[in-house]
Amino acid sequence: MLDASISPIVRTFSVFVDALTKERKTKEAEGVLEVIIQRDVDPNVVTYSTLMDGCCLQGHMDEAIKVFNTMVDRGLHPDVVSYNILINGCCKKMKIDEAMHLFQEMPRRGLKPNIETFSTILQALFQVGRCGAAHKLFNKMQTVGIIPDSQTYGILLDGLCKNGHISEALSSFHSGCLPDGVTYNIIIRGFIGQYKCFEALILVEEMVQSGFSVDASTFPLVVDILSTKGQDPALQEVIKKFMPKNSHEMQENE
Repeated sequence: MLDASISPIVRTFSVFVDALTKERKTKEAEGVLEVIIQRDVDPNVVTYSTLMDGCCLQGHMDEAIKVFNTMVDRGLHPDVVSYNILINGCCKKMKIDEAMHLFQEMPRRGLKPNIETFSTILQALFQVGRCGAAHKLFNKMQTVGIIPDSQTYGILLDGLCKNGHISEALSSFHSGCLPDGVTYNIIIRGFIGQYKCFEALILVEEMVQSGFSVDASTFPLVVDILSTKGQDPALQEVIKKFMPKNSHEMQENE
């Protein structure tokens, strides 16, 4: 929502820019920006950030950086939202080093990265297999006083599992994370992906006893365990404890 203190003219133009970028009409949005300037109206950080976001959505990072630099050259001060837009755009294009450079630049501008900033980079680092750097970033986030939420823990657990660090993921799950349905399902899928079926089913049992449910992504994997490992007596005992009463219906809806 736009700040009420913004000039009505700037607010109106910013709405136009926002509408155009959402329709992926970046060139038209740039045209609106030029009209603003020609009319001796100064665009604000919101206007420029909105245009940057449109460029990033289309993967035009060079254009987004150009808009950012224009904003700075005109004497405006980027805010955390501005940086988060660029960092997210860089991460989606797998330009991790550029994202880290922007992240490190923020304190020099007197800006404090927020949980969105950290989570975005954390996910990107895991996607390119830089688990050590990701873990350092996660620790740094807590050092500067930002408490990870369920979504951030989900990124951490998912990244560790997908990179084969299942034991480390389980340790993080039990030591710092406040388990919920999302994090349980992530760690369970991680165990199944490592063919640790018995451990996965033990976690399913623990999850159900804690009041959470197997989600739509995890359930087919559990069904697959049943089809391949279902004759194991030890597994059967675990399975009987957690399988939902409507499991047959869930399978039919697959």
